[in-house]
Amino acid sequence: MLPDSAAVRARWARVQENLRAEGADAMIVVKPQNTFYLSGYTPMIYSHPILVVLPAEGDPVFVLHALRAHSSRQTSLITDIRPYGRWAKEIGPDHWWEVLVGVLRERGLAAGRIGIEGEFLPYAYHQRFTEVLPEASFTDTGAALMRARYVKDAAELESLRVASAIADAGMDAALEAMAGRRSEVEVSAAAMRAMQHKWSTDHPDRLTMDFGNLEGGVFNALWAYSLVGDRVPMNSAPPTTRRPVDGEIQWTVIWTAVDGMHSENERSVAFGKLNAERQAAFEALLAIREETAPYLRPGLTCAEVYEAAREAYHRHGYGDYLPGRIGHGLGLGPHEQPSLGPNDDLVLAPGMTLTFEPNLRIPSFGGLQHSDSLVITEDGYEFLTHTRRDLIQV
Repeated sequence: MLPDSAAVRARWARVQENLRAEGADAMIVVKPQNTFYLSGYTPMIYSHPILVVLPAEGDPVFVLHALRAHSSRQTSLITDIRPYGRWAKEIGPDHWWEVLVGVLRERGLAAGRIGIEGEFLPYAYHQRFTEVLPEASFTDTGAALMRARYVKDAAELESLRVASAIADAGMDAALEAMAGRRSEVEVSAAAMRAMQHKWSTDHPDRLTMDFGNLEGGVFNALWAYSLVGDRVPMNSAPPTTRRPVDGEIQWTVIWTAVDGMHSENERSVAFGKLNAERQAAFEALLAIREETAPYLRPGLTCAEVYEAAREAYHRHGYGDYLPGRIGHGLGLGPHEQPSLGPNDDLVLAPGMTLTFEPNLRIPSFGGLQHSDSLVITEDGYEFLTHTRRDLIQV
């Protein structure tokens, strides 16, 4: 569900606390996921720049094109909306930076220490900031905002549960199509048809949207693709007419987004009898998952979870195939921080949402991987996706 006013104000407070800790007077936010996080509003098509000015103290201001003024006033939980440009009778200054400068001067922040999203902010934006705000200094506070996003609130978790239920429906259809030895394209299409049906039948009031950029938006984000055999190591590739044969393994990936919140469900399926190498690899991977999962609990770092997996890979004879990570954060991004990898010392806490995806990529036959979405709980974790996790054989 979309957040209410209390939820969004709590988000502002978390980010503002982090900004004050870093000595920033305000933050200019332009990344679509982050403007949505702070406002609960998406224009769907991001063809004009959208900015949130979040002071370290006080309420934020929304700067957006006049085209979006009406829709933002209907749904945004930031009520101070300042349009630029012209659309019908809605008229503002010609450029977004004129509005931005006016807001910062009004708040007494034009010469302040201003936070920006260092990993995301386009160079042209940064150049414009320094040009129109010559007395300000700029600092990267992207991590300050991301830390506020780590632990999901009730609205985010509820949307993620719906996204996971839709993903499960898609995987059920994919498994049925694979049992019929359908092609990569046919498996992918069957999954997406099932997800569209689940959405329109059970959750028609939800937004199955994702975040675009200055060239467009994503109105429907119920996606799937499937790869067979030696195509699995391509990892992210369009499906083809390739069909499986006995002894091969097919990997299907499903990503869904509901109200901006992403879920992931991935499964590998064996066709007929596997040879000894592939059978042993599949069984080992399931054992690695089983032995690592207990480390998904509050108080341990991402690196400690990865270390448990590393030991399991070596224990089962697959240390040479250890992946760079065995999971990642989920939320407004399908692959957001943190990373269940060797260099991430973030301590897991209740409410964090992640994927769990130990995998094997073996050149002689391709690879295999089950991936689930989960939430860290008070004493461990809860899977949000529920497709069977055994050695699936058709």
